[in-house]
Amino acid sequence: MRPAREFPAMSLDEIKWIELPHVPDERGILTSIESGLDIPFSIERVFFMHSVRGERGGHAHRATRQVLIPIAGEFELEVHDGRASDIYRMRDRNRGLYLPPMTWVRLFDFAPHAVCLVLADTRYAHSAYIRDWNEFLALAQHGRAA
Repeated sequence: MRPAREFPAMSLDEIKWIELPHVPDERGILTSIESGLDIPFSIERVFFMHSVRGERGGHAHRATRQVLIPIAGEFELEVHDGRASDIYRMRDRNRGLYLPPMTWVRLFDFAPHAVCLVLADTRYAHSAYIRDWNEFLALAQHGRAA
């Protein structure tokens, strides 16, 4: 088991929109993403959610940074830092939302055929998630991800 990593207390101010380079022409729009250039980290994992019924998320990542992009349809994204929360309507295919570590995330209100693409800077590890709300609150108040 790895030792606990210390993190500064996360703030909703760290969440930001990232405009993705795109080129429209008579054939449509081409949107490109380059790791480390358009996205503020090296991409280690890519996954997407589709055909969603109900909610997704309901967890925080101890150390993972992510960018969520609504590549089809739209949905709501609620983020919480342990003190405050905010809700984003995800609908613009040419921008993604950057989420730092220790951000509690809940995705909901998916339109039919909505697709959410996620770019992450870590590979999947079950132990890297915080799935208990009370544990998240305790860790967020102490500024650490054990």
